[in-house]
Amino acid sequence: DQYYADYNTYPERLCADSGYYSLDNYRYMVAAGIENYIKPQTWQKMICGEWMELYHFDENKNLICLNGKVAVKCQNGNTHSRGRETVFYHIENCRRCKFKPYCMKTVKDKNRQDRFFEVCYDLYAFRKQAIENLLSPKGIEMRINRSAQVEGVFGVIKQDMDYERVRRKGLENVSCECMLVCLGYNIRKLFTLLSGKGKIDYWIAPDGLEAESPRVINMERIIKKLRRKEAAAKHQVLQQPLLLDCYGGVLSCSRKVFRRTLLRLRTVVHALSPASEKLPDNGAISPPAGLAGVRVACRRLLDKTVFLWYIYRE
Repeated sequence: DQYYADYNTYPERLCADSGYYSLDNYRYMVAAGIENYIKPQTWQKMICGEWMELYHFDENKNLICLNGKVAVKCQNGNTHSRGRETVFYHIENCRRCKFKPYCMKTVKDKNRQDRFFEVCYDLYAFRKQAIENLLSPKGIEMRINRSAQVEGVFGVIKQDMDYERVRRKGLENVSCECMLVCLGYNIRKLFTLLSGKGKIDYWIAPDGLEAESPRVINMERIIKKLRRKEAAAKHQVLQQPLLLDCYGGVLSCSRKVFRRTLLRLRTVVHALSPASEKLPDNGAISPPAGLAGVRVACRRLLDKTVFLWYIYRE
């Protein structure tokens, strides 16, 4: 709106960072006739070959997952809606899907055998159009000039002009201060151009430049990496000590807290544990070979009705 108020027209195209990625901005650009070059939030990972869309839509607006299954619309995905104008899609029987580790990495329950997607079709279409524009030769031209010109201005103001924070309070005062800083930058740029030391470069894409293609994602490597992380997390959980009360509730999962509690108790009920499972003097537990776990029962000094068990898992 401010651009239109100053120049009485809208720009032909707009290239912006992923911070401006929203459904409202996309619709505003369409209404104003501005070409969409706003990066989606997953742009960097997509270019590096670390991310792939979990679904796509066919010509009939049916959602199809990575495994080729057609999703079914449903009322809700057993949760509340997190976006506007979104629709829930349900895919069943994901047990033998080869993409399950990658598809379920954002799902809390990793053992579930189905998948819900909450999708806004308009936002998906705008994002797809933005990606196609950014990968085109004109998109490459705009991305290069934006990174060289826009980001360079902030670097000069912060580093060369030593301006890293505002020194006034209030919206009007801060706006006035920022405009003065920008005015000083423009005057400095003007004198640089008049002296012949500065120049205004706008890189123009050559005629034979082809559209950019994102790096092909290696799904097998990513799935193996996710499975290794999952196995390492499970192994770490199994190695953690558990401090339980007599009802089975977890009081603590910290080895340090557990040993401190044992030292404070100063009492071990030897009658409840075999001789091979007694706690050593230094507070460490050395499980005998061949045993899956060692149980040491301890009784509080003040309350003798509560027992604590330390379960050590190999």
